[in-house]
Amino acid sequence: MANILMVNLPYAGHTNPTLPMAAQLVERGHAVTYVNAESFRAPIEKTGARFVPYADFPAHPSEQQKKMRCFRAAFDTSLGLEEKFDLLIYEMFFYPGLQLAQRLGVPCVRQFSQPAWNAATAPDAARFFRLGCRLIDLQIMGKKDRAHMGLTRGLMESVAFDAPDLNVVYVPAVFQNKRESFGEDYLFIAPPVAAQPAGISIPYEEMPHPLIYISLGSIISNRGFCKECIRAFGNKPVSVILSTGRIDPATLGDIPRNIHAYSFVPQIEVLSHADAFLTHCGMNSANEAMAAGVPMVAMPFVNDQISNAKRLVEMGLAKRVRSFPSRGKELYNAALAVAGDAGMHARAQQVKQAVLQESAAGMEAAIARVEALIET
Repeated sequence: MANILMVNLPYAGHTNPTLPMAAQLVERGHAVTYVNAESFRAPIEKTGARFVPYADFPAHPSEQQKKMRCFRAAFDTSLGLEEKFDLLIYEMFFYPGLQLAQRLGVPCVRQFSQPAWNAATAPDAARFFRLGCRLIDLQIMGKKDRAHMGLTRGLMESVAFDAPDLNVVYVPAVFQNKRESFGEDYLFIAPPVAAQPAGISIPYEEMPHPLIYISLGSIISNRGFCKECIRAFGNKPVSVILSTGRIDPATLGDIPRNIHAYSFVPQIEVLSHADAFLTHCGMNSANEAMAAGVPMVAMPFVNDQISNAKRLVEMGLAKRVRSFPSRGKELYNAALAVAGDAGMHARAQQVKQAVLQESAAGMEAAIARVEALIET
């Protein structure tokens, strides 16, 4: 069996999609060592992998410390491990991964937690996203660190052009923009969907349809948005499940009976009941909505959310609304339109079937390709 090194940056959206592969590799008898920040110890160890925390990294870093130090910490910690590895697996945001593999003298596999980039798709990136990548190049990966890691390209160029022999992309093939431009070295997988422990009891049987689910993900929490949704949807002929994130629902004042507000909801369970999903279009939320066959109201804010929203609209799975400042009437009208659009629901069901079929065989195919790379 092989000795495999996995490396990642300390962000849930980039780490969580990689955990099923770690678990599968361990289950097949491989030794997996996973380098990440201390905050990811528990979910990584749950896969059966050996967790190695970053060396010379704060135990409880601020967001600024995390951004400024994680690339170098991941690189140097991995390079400092004494044992010999047979393969390196890294996520695309850790774009020095290819250079790390070369230093270690091992083949490597890259994982994408979002749609893949190449020469054909990179020019389609939103201007805001391009700016964010450029800021990482200038402010985080300065000349000293880039030279230390052997980087000759910036983030976008490196991801688009410095591809290893195998790239595993955790989005359904039907969702990938310009899928035809990617060769056999890119394997698209609809990620497996596993229900989370609920911890709460949601009275679905008391909620008349249409049922609208509203969530901006685990990062974006905005009191003004929550209150605007309560004003717009309250006492209307709809039921609403509102995920408030870090905002305590008890601080939002009087909430009408047709709105059920929670700081956390079991999203997969909720989607199985929803008629429409108002979402920020993070890749995890988009994947779960497609797997549930739920059409969306797309309200993106940053990074890949913008291109994800565009793609969902192109596929006929979503209606786009503007982001902050949001008008409640616009959100209500859009959600009602999506919930009642039979054609959009039919397309969502077609995509659901394709996603479920792809998910069933996807990880098994990926593991087979990874093991074949080790043997060569």
